Amino acid sequence: MQQAIKEIKEEGDTKLLCQYITGLVFNQMSAKAGLKKHGERAWKALLKELRQLKDLDVFKAVHASSLTEQQKRYALREITMLKEKRNGDLKGRTCADGRSQRGHYTKEETASPTMSNDSAMLILITAAIEGRDVAMAGVAGAYPKADMDAFVLMKLEGATVDIMVELDPSLEDFVSVEKGKRILYMQLMKALYRCVQSALLWYKLFSTTLVGMGFELNPYDLCVANAIIDDKHCTIRWYVDDNIITHADPNQVTYVIDKIKEKFGKMVVSRGKSHDFLGMKIDFLDDKTVTVGMKKHIKGAITNFPEDIIRNAATPAAKYLFETSDTDEKLSPELADKFHRIVAKLLYVTKQARVDILLAIAFLCTRVADPDIQDWKKLK
Repeated sequence: MQQAIKEIKEEGDTKLLCQYITGLVFNQMSAKAGLKKHGERAWKALLKELRQLKDLDVFKAVHASSLTEQQKRYALREITMLKEKRNGDLKGRTCADGRSQRGHYTKEETASPTMSNDSAMLILITAAIEGRDVAMAGVAGAYPKADMDAFVLMKLEGATVDIMVELDPSLEDFVSVEKGKRILYMQLMKALYRCVQSALLWYKLFSTTLVGMGFELNPYDLCVANAIIDDKHCTIRWYVDDNIITHADPNQVTYVIDKIKEKFGKMVVSRGKSHDFLGMKIDFLDDKTVTVGMKKHIKGAITNFPEDIIRNAATPAAKYLFETSDTDEKLSPELADKFHRIVAKLLYVTKQARVDILLAIAFLCTRVADPDIQDWKKLK
């Protein structure tokens, strides 16, 4: 790391240096670093995470001697991280480094349908006008519920191997040593986060489950499904494992949630007039309207902006929005990074709840690579 920083300094690329250091400083805590810092507490958190994957039969051990050198070379690296929550608790998270899979699959083999924001707004408006009951329900641990449809190997090493052997002593027979490190090869039996095909595998499983319950997929948005239940429309719209479920009868909404629970287990459910969904604050009002806001994200953007925002504006952009100049002073690397981050945050807001600022933000997205003082004023 020190050598890399030294070389960047010698090249005089301050922006690259900032990006490199930031990438290191703000990286999640690795299992090794977590064990060094938190000791037994970290071990227990990692033990809990890997026990869940083992109980779900996410992987099975494979003898290294039964694998070819090519199979070993293409084995995905296991990434186990620790996150320290605000309350001090430690949470383990294991995923596969799927970067080595890129180029080995076609787009059709990995691309999963995703929701349309337009359909989401129409569903919310329809629910408000018709007075439907609305529930937000998320499936816990979605991806590992789907079966892996190809032979995919994952390579465990270091502390993760020792934790797995503690969970199941019989795995010691599968441990090999490579370059002085204890290695455990596991075949993925279930979809695991960051494998390139996992999102599509989960989509296929969830959508076919809904079809089996009597729902029909919307041909214009394959993440929306409808069914007639008790002579009334029931609509489900989902984004990965987060669902919006609407029906005129609250009992039928409960019935649908229970049927999904039968298949996938635990769900995090929100009922009532107010909901949080993908960062949006959704409120159904008594006058048959619905409000969708993202004040937290907007306040976050204002807080991150290093100048005081003290005035209102009649429109999101002035008439000179599209005017640019090659002679304007460029932003410093620090301000350019803030510019990029805030524009990205506001881009997410525009796609979810604030279409009125889309034009201005869309233009500023074209300026993030090399913003100048005028771009900064337009953002402000």
